[in-house]
Amino acid sequence: MTTGDPDPREAWRVSHTPRDPIGQRLKTISMLTRQIGRKIGESLGVNVTDMAALEHLLNNGPMTPGQLAEHLKVTTAAATQIVDRLERAGHVARERRTHDRRKVCVVPVAASLDRAFAQLAPMIDGLDAVIAPLSSGERQIIERFLDQVVDVYGAVAGLPSSPASPPHC
Repeated sequence: MTTGDPDPREAWRVSHTPRDPIGQRLKTISMLTRQIGRKIGESLGVNVTDMAALEHLLNNGPMTPGQLAEHLKVTTAAATQIVDRLERAGHVARERRTHDRRKVCVVPVAASLDRAFAQLAPMIDGLDAVIAPLSSGERQIIERFLDQVVDVYGAVAGLPSSPASPPHC
């Protein structure tokens, strides 16, 4: 590429930057969400993939390594390595189920959850303060809009429109 040629990446970025203020804000929220995830991951001493695994466990409860592999779209062997790293770092424990001793479930460790939630508390409290004064009509409009945004994100991610709850351990 010569010095006078336009950078195709820059052209793509400019053509795909939301022009609407709402689209710009959604893009900003998306970027900030990733930054918050990285910040929490750094404080917990885990990489992005391990943080994603921990997030799945926080949101869905205990899972088998196989279920975790499905959620992360990785092989069972890769999920086992992720669980090994999280276990060594003290973030998860493997537990055998009393009703089926062959079944091993990956369970988040309470102290690790407390550390993650301590970092999220200011954001959650701040959002609660923003949401609390909304009128019923405002809430309905925002909820409908956010449902539509979630549907778009879910479609792009290849998720069903109403995700089924995962089987638990």
